[in-house]
Amino acid sequence: MNGSMRKWFWRLFVVSLFAAVPAFAEEIKIEAVLIWGTNDDKSPDPNHKLVDAKTAEALRKVFAWKNYFEVSRKSGIVPNRGTNSFAVSKHCTVEIAELEGPKVSVLLIGKGKPQNRTTKALSRTEPFVLAGDVKDGSAWFVIISQLDEKAAAVANEKTAPTPKTPPSDVRAKPTNASK
Repeated sequence: MNGSMRKWFWRLFVVSLFAAVPAFAEEIKIEAVLIWGTNDDKSPDPNHKLVDAKTAEALRKVFAWKNYFEVSRKSGIVPNRGTNSFAVSKHCTVEIAELEGPKVSVLLIGKGKPQNRTTKALSRTEPFVLAGDVKDGSAWFVIISQLDEKAAAVANEKTAPTPKTPPSDVRAKPTNASK
């Protein structure tokens, strides 16, 4: 093989290596917010807080309820081509699988039974909403958002339990270097 032919062979070889390897996806940071929609002025649960004005306005453009209350907010990581479950209440779990695309498959599980499965494109700028009716004329919504690194850190601080002070016998004792 002459020099020119050898160069083309190596170039073709390198290009074929890149073509044969699928693009690597990354783990994604997700936030799932469970919201209750109602025409009542207040929630029967004092732990539920009204959603912010921007979220309420966006929901009112599509749905008919007067008030929207945040029931819970969970964040976590969905591994590359993996799945993670977010228990947003004792009766509701959201199972999210990361797919190629970037897309996610979302399975909504209510009282242990699959209720809704959807596949959506995922964007850091556009959350999406899953919804369902409740027998009393109210409704529930789960807002799924992809978080960026900074938002994920803030969300984790909100949902992480505050660390307890260690017992006095385990605290660091001063050393000569720290005096």
